[in-house]
Amino acid sequence: MHLKHSLFATASAVLLIATNAQAQEAESDRESAIDRVLGTVTVTATKKKDVENVQDVPVAVTAFNSDTLDALNVTTLESLSYSSPNVSLDDVGTSRGTANFAIRGLGVNSSIPTIDPAVGVFIDGVYLGVNTGVVVDLFDVDSIEILRGPQGLLFGRNTTGGAVVVNTGNPSDEFTYKVGAKVDGPVDEDRGGASATVQGYVSGPLIEGVLNGKIGASYTTDAGYFENQYNGDNHGELQTATYRGALEFTPTERLTFLGKIEYTDSRGDGPSGQNRSYFDRDSFDF
Repeated sequence: MHLKHSLFATASAVLLIATNAQAQEAESDRESAIDRVLGTVTVTATKKKDVENVQDVPVAVTAFNSDTLDALNVTTLESLSYSSPNVSLDDVGTSRGTANFAIRGLGVNSSIPTIDPAVGVFIDGVYLGVNTGVVVDLFDVDSIEILRGPQGLLFGRNTTGGAVVVNTGNPSDEFTYKVGAKVDGPVDEDRGGASATVQGYVSGPLIEGVLNGKIGASYTTDAGYFENQYNGDNHGELQTATYRGALEFTPTERLTFLGKIEYTDSRGDGPSGQNRSYFDRDSFDF
């Protein structure tokens, strides 16, 4: 009986080792398949010295690298509402570009600048303290991380719902450039609706091995979808221009200075309100 018990225990141990080895091999194959499709998605929001793989970070986070953002055709932060669970990144203010973000149901529905948001937005580590002008066109983005809250420990106040972390692209040590444009036609022959976007950047070394630079710009124009029957003009027009520059100075192998500057000018109409006393509820007339 003792011999049989020992043989049984040995066989069980061998079977357990084989099962663990197969499970580890399957997990390794799964991670390799993910890396082949999406590449390595890293997280900077933990504010550690080195970036971490999103699969190893003990934080409720949804992260997107540049390849994933291109595959999802993400043009604004609002587009990520469809790819992030329990996340609503809506542009529903009284003027276009006003963020009313909510994560796990925690958010603020207001366009008043003096009301603090419940979801903080950070671009290259800089906190945007108001909701106005947050939902702008995205271009040359290295990664976006959406952290479910509360995130006060890492990011401070106004992050009860969570935080949206946007990291723009850094200057490269090789000459690279990218240019893109898109045009959307009018939705109706009798109304406007045509819009166009042009974006691009140029990056490369200014002093080989010491100084890298990058400049980029984005311009969007939207003719508006509605006709103002008072004067026949289109309503809902929008023009947005964004200019961005960056310098990366590396005096030694262990020391790097990175500086970025961005300027955005956005001009657009207010909301299109309809008086139901004069116009049919099922029409777009106003």
